[in-house]
Order: sequence, then C-alpha cells, then structure tokens
Amino acid sequence: MNGPLFWRLAARNVRRNLRRSLLTVAAIAFGLFCLILFQSLKAGLHHEMVASTVQLDTGSFQIHAAGYRPNRMTLSPLPALPELLRKLDRLGLVYAPRLKAPALVIGPGGSASVLLSGVDPEREARLTIIASRLQSGSYLGGRDELLIGAELATALGVGVGDELKLMVRSLLGSPAAKRFKVGGIFRTDLAGFNRGQLFLTLSATRALLRADGLVSEIAVWVPSGEEQQQIARLAAVLDSDRYRVDSWDRIAPDVSQLIELNDGTMRLLVLIVFFIVALGITNTMTMTVFERYREFGILAALGMRPAGIVRLVVAESLLLGLCGALVGGLAGWAGASWFAVHGLDLTALTSSNRYFATSHVLHALLRPGDFWLANLVTLLTGLLAGLYPAWKASRLHPVEALRQN
Repeated sequence: MNGPLFWRLAARNVRRNLRRSLLTVAAIAFGLFCLILFQSLKAGLHHEMVASTVQLDTGSFQIHAAGYRPNRMTLSPLPALPELLRKLDRLGLVYAPRLKAPALVIGPGGSASVLLSGVDPEREARLTIIASRLQSGSYLGGRDELLIGAELATALGVGVGDELKLMVRSLLGSPAAKRFKVGGIFRTDLAGFNRGQLFLTLSATRALLRADGLVSEIAVWVPSGEEQQQIARLAAVLDSDRYRVDSWDRIAPDVSQLIELNDGTMRLLVLIVFFIVALGITNTMTMTVFERYREFGILAALGMRPAGIVRLVVAESLLLGLCGALVGGLAGWAGASWFAVHGLDLTALTSSNRYFATSHVLHALLRPGDFWLANLVTLLTGLLAGLYPAWKASRLHPVEALRQN
C-alpha cells in the first residue's frame, strides 16, 4: 500500500466515529493548551523574579573583599580600589560602587533600624530601579540629602525637606551621628524594602563613617544569561585571595531554589497531563480496534502483514495527536500572547513579596523552544499511546477475526 493511500485510509478511519475522535482531539488540545499557557506563565514568573532581584539592589553579581560575610555588622572595605575600578573599566562593565552599613534613623514619629547605602547617584541609576521610582523630591540631589522609602517616611512622620538624625558606628568602631535633610522619597512595589533602606551619596556616607576613599561593595550589571561568562572574565584578572565575586543566585539563593522548585513542579504537571492524554488516546484506539475485528481480519486475509496493521493503527493515533497539537498549539499561543500583553494582576497576593519588587503584574513569556517542545511531546504521546492498541490488532488471527459480528 503506497503512502498517500495509506494515510487516506488512516484519516477515513479517524473520521468513522467522528464524535469520539473529536472528544479525543479536544482532550489532547486542552492538555497542550494548559502546558503552553502554564509554561509561558512560569517563564514570565521566573523572569520577573530575577528582574526584581537584580534591579532592586543585587545586580547581576557583586564584588566584595575576600573576608566579607553578609550578616556581619563590621565594614569590609575592598582592597586596592583604584586598581580594581580600572580593571572593571577595561572590561567595559556597568558597575556601581557602594558603602553599606547598618544605621539607626530617628525622626519626629519614632526611630527605625535601616541599612544605609552610600552610592554614586549617576552609576546607581544605571543599575537599579530606585531612581525611576521617585515619588517626590529629588534623587540624591545634594551631599547632605537622604533618600528614603515611602513607608519609612510615613513611619517616621517626615516629608521632603524635613530633617532626620542618622546614627552609625564608624569604621574605627566609635559612634557617629549627624542630621540630614530628606531630599527625596521613593516607592518600589516591595513595602519591606521601602521600610528598611536609606540612601546617601557615597561622599556623605564616607564622611559619616570616617571611611575616606573606601567602598564595601561593587554591584555589576550584565545582560541576563551572561553572568557566568562575565564572572569568569573578571576572575581571570582578580586575585581570589583578596576578592570574592558572587552572582545573584548565590546572593539570593531562595530565588534560584524557588525557580528550581517551580521547574520540578512543572515537570510533574506535564507528566500528569500527558498521562491523562495518553490514556484517552489509548482508550479511543483500543475501542476502535475491538470494533474493527472483522475489518482487520479482512486486511490480514488480503495479505496485509501484522507490521502493516501496526503502522495503520499507529498512524490513526498519530493523526489524532497531530490534530490535537494543531488546535491546542494555536489556542496555547493565543492564550500566552494575550497574557503577554495584558498580564495577570497579582497585587492582592504579592504586595509584600520580594520577588515582585518591580511589578505585581505577571506577563507570560512564550519562548519558541518551549512551544515546539510542547508540541513534540504531544505528538510523541499520540505515537506511543497507539502502540498497545496496534500490537493488539496485529495479533488477531484472520479466521477468528472474520467470525466476529
């Protein structure tokens, strides 16, 4: 039997019980639609989580002194800073030097423990979203001006132009205090960050901490996916005994672990969905085989070998999978495209979630590789699901099959 005739016969058999075939195609299409939509939403979720982590404060990676520990209260200045900055410039990296220290801020409405960050305003604005989230005032426009979050300003009872007292422990360990004017108020989508962060210019922070010319941290931004490549380039020119370089996933391991957990959950969901799809196809094709005993007996009597019967049943199963993949693929692409434009508003669920610091609207991200892989899995499911019914059909004895009513 030639190819075109063979496929026409398979298509005619699929159309024979049209309602059952349509129900099977609908089940396949729905499974594929769910897979594409969930995968695109998951990819969008991961993109938002990484963007929030990188753009809020972390950067793509950070450089610290070799003995740096995140939870230590003492400063760990970077050694040989001028030489380090020259190396970063030669590599063409976008970076921002910082001087960070715990502090106590006192205002008319009370006091609060915060993390004081001394930054270079121009460089920091290229790295984080803080400058773009200014609610009032200016972004570190003066040497003695503070930039604070909206929630912290409310808790302390201050606005732009009011004064706050800032108390820190200097580099030498002695207490230091100074009054600063509130120059600007920012508001990110993460209330906890707004309450716990306070920004000064790098020069003002150095003067307050008596840490002239020192920097405790350098944050670096690179395009997504290039972190390890750029870290390797940097490691080749830095002394590992003097510096440590940490990528965002090491600085925020909870983010990377949650992404891995989501990936594992998605793989389990895929297995469940396509197991159900496979059962549907297998059930349809098995019923088809039992209903067509005489037909298969006639084909065998006319000389069709068992391998030919297997090919015919598998082809019918594959056609069901192909139709389901076509419908489900188009529906999944349309659904993912809609969510990519309009997004899914999660404000009520994520207002205090650090993974949504840049936006509470989740936008789907449909990657071509994910789309075609989902379709391939659907077709393979259709192919494999037809093997058992095909095997059963190939084992029919022609004489016994012809006796069936």
